Amino acid sequence: MHYKIYIIPFLFCLTISINGQESKFSDSLKVREIIITGNFVTSNRVIFREMDFKVNDVILREAVEYKKQTSINNLTKTSLFNFVEIDIKETQGNSLSITVNLTERWFIWPNLYLNQTDRNFSEWWRTKDLAKLEYGIGLKINNFRGTGETLILNYHIGNFTKYELDYRGIYIDKAKRHSLSLYASYSAQNILTWNIESNKEDVLKASHKLLKSTVLSITYSYRKGYFNTHSLVFGYTDFKLADTILYLNPSYFGLNKHEQRYFNLEYVFTRDTRDSRIYPKTGYLIGAVINRRGLGILPDEYNAVDLNVQLYSYWKLRKRLFLASGIWYASNFTDKYAFLSQTGLGYLQFVRGYEYYAVKGNNALLFKSLVKYELLPMKVINLNIWPIRKLHQFNRVPLEIYANLFFDAGYVSDEFETYKIMTILLLIK
Repeated sequence: MHYKIYIIPFLFCLTISINGQESKFSDSLKVREIIITGNFVTSNRVIFREMDFKVNDVILREAVEYKKQTSINNLTKTSLFNFVEIDIKETQGNSLSITVNLTERWFIWPNLYLNQTDRNFSEWWRTKDLAKLEYGIGLKINNFRGTGETLILNYHIGNFTKYELDYRGIYIDKAKRHSLSLYASYSAQNILTWNIESNKEDVLKASHKLLKSTVLSITYSYRKGYFNTHSLVFGYTDFKLADTILYLNPSYFGLNKHEQRYFNLEYVFTRDTRDSRIYPKTGYLIGAVINRRGLGILPDEYNAVDLNVQLYSYWKLRKRLFLASGIWYASNFTDKYAFLSQTGLGYLQFVRGYEYYAVKGNNALLFKSLVKYELLPMKVINLNIWPIRKLHQFNRVPLEIYANLFFDAGYVSDEFETYKIMTILLLIK
């Protein structure tokens, strides 16, 4: 009987010891606290919105590093911070203490504006036509009110007169899933492309305004998770054409039309898992836009449906070697030909190396691929020069250098003929 009395406490203590060791090395960890530093302007709610950690979350040990990197990528893609560092410490009781160290960008940018108004910089540099310069003043406030909003006010003069108000990212709920954006602009230009012949633009310069446009829009965006964004745009556009252009190209707006105006309804879907929006190295981007121009609200309203799809992927092949490739497709469906409304290549989208050429049509397809080698991994330059040293946003400057090898191919079709262009070049950036 005495033997049994002593063995039972021994077994009980052994059980407690084993359970204690299992608890110490538990696969589950609880987020006890999240500390944020360096956000002098940005609201904590904006930062928590982008993080894959929440206080009192219970997560698997092997998922900690993935969630950390996802949080860093999400915060980086907001374009609010120059540097994002997350320090995670495991404390007693299988708890995590997370510290987010941020270096904010400089958010207020009053500026004197100077830019060219050609299709792209290479085309302008070929002629260096000073008459095609646009200049003016403006004010851009990023992270307006500390909530990630952007406010832009512009006044441009030159061959392209423009008044612009752009107010983006106005959140309308506490969870920051629903937002609104407002846009209004008026522009007028006295240098205008009125036709394309042999892949070259026919351009007219005049002392009076050749094309005037008014654009108004309101955008509703919904973003529940980290990667997907849905947007719905309702807008109004009004173009007015000078008689000079109508005489040269009677189909600029459609047959013998001085004006093109319409209400439009546009749906935009984006899924973005890239590590950076500015210079991505890993992840992928999926984008789709369908725009219905002409809702039957106005008499003689322009009618068309525009479709735009883009798919881009980015991979790390090995240390310092990266690959990127993807396609962009655009199409314009309408029963009335209008030069202005056609899609094509040579504008915002172009085959690299063929910037001098412009092609218009009903359908356009662009394939882009890129291999880049990291010549200089990210190096942070610390500036200690007065007075910059007193501005924490400019204390540290990131620097990376890459060598790029790319291959592009483009295809445009219209009612008359088909164009194919491609190039392969080696560039060092």
